[in-house]
Amino acid sequence: MKNIIRVLDNDSKLGRVCTFLGTLIMANLMFVLTLIPVITAGAGLCGLYYTMLKLVRYKEVNPFEEFFRGFRDNFKQATLAELALLALAAFLAADIYICSFMTGPLRYCRLVLYAMAIALGILAIYVFPVMATFEGRLRDSLKFSLYFAINNLPGTLALILLYIVPMALTYLDMAMLPLAAFLWCMCGFAVVAFCSSAILMRKFKEHLEPLEEEQEIADRKRILEEMRKLEG
Repeated sequence: MKNIIRVLDNDSKLGRVCTFLGTLIMANLMFVLTLIPVITAGAGLCGLYYTMLKLVRYKEVNPFEEFFRGFRDNFKQATLAELALLALAAFLAADIYICSFMTGPLRYCRLVLYAMAIALGILAIYVFPVMATFEGRLRDSLKFSLYFAINNLPGTLALILLYIVPMALTYLDMAMLPLAAFLWCMCGFAVVAFCSSAILMRKFKEHLEPLEEEQEIADRKRILEEMRKLEG
């Protein structure tokens, strides 16, 4: 009996895995609810990323508390960002459609529009997690997003693949679409956000106050380096 209790304890490996999965599922379900009124999707993304970034850094969080904090604190800016991105996406889609009927040199305008669409997609990938992590106005969030996108090219490529590949697999077999939809509703968005947060946090933490254990590790490294210099 004691062995069973020990296995099921929150501090055991199984307990930590169950807590982690529970956090993903709860955060995902709350995010899905914000998708029903489309206008709250941006704030929902901020809430989801706020939770997942905290989970990456602190290993264990309260999904309800963190999600609603990220949702509430960023609601106005996230909604403005969402509406602006949707408007720009609609504008580019309309221009690409019009260019498809053009002939001659004008048809190459589509290449410029495709490049702009890719840049807009990258900006959309970064702006909500940046907004959830750093305080500031919408203009600041957009500038930080461009900074991280440009200075983290391997990470940016990984994020693009992380968004595209699962969505492509979803529609790869239409017979499996109901199962894929169920998985997305249960934990899919949170899994993608968690993996994205793990990539993003590598750069974000350089601009955040270090955690106590991170500071201790940095101090130990500094002391070891000083000792090596003295020995040398």
